[in-house]
Amino acid sequence: MRALFVALPAALLAASPLTAADSPTAPFMFESGTSLLAKCRNKAPEYSLACTAYIVGVVDGIRKDLFIGRGRQVCWPQRMSADDARRAVVAYLERLPDQRRGPASVLVSVALNERYPCQK
Repeated sequence: MRALFVALPAALLAASPLTAADSPTAPFMFESGTSLLAKCRNKAPEYSLACTAYIVGVVDGIRKDLFIGRGRQVCWPQRMSADDARRAVVAYLERLPDQRRGPASVLVSVALNERYPCQK
């Protein structure tokens, strides 16, 4: 049975078209939008926690880069809740399935920038 769980994802990946995220020169990422959304949709508490923790970690990383002067300005609420961030990311991933193959960390940022755009 374990072999099926290992072989099935490999077979699905082999049958799918190659994207920029899959190229040999693309940096390794632990999470894709697909894997993050799967965690977020899973009703088991440990998966829900993993989803929220990942998103919060990305937000903290982006805010850290801003703090040390290495990030691009964002217009997210100063005290955005973890649930608000999660809802925005999940809504984005559900609405745009063609984006899910990308790195989850990038997609978290894009989703939050779309949800909280800077006023020009």
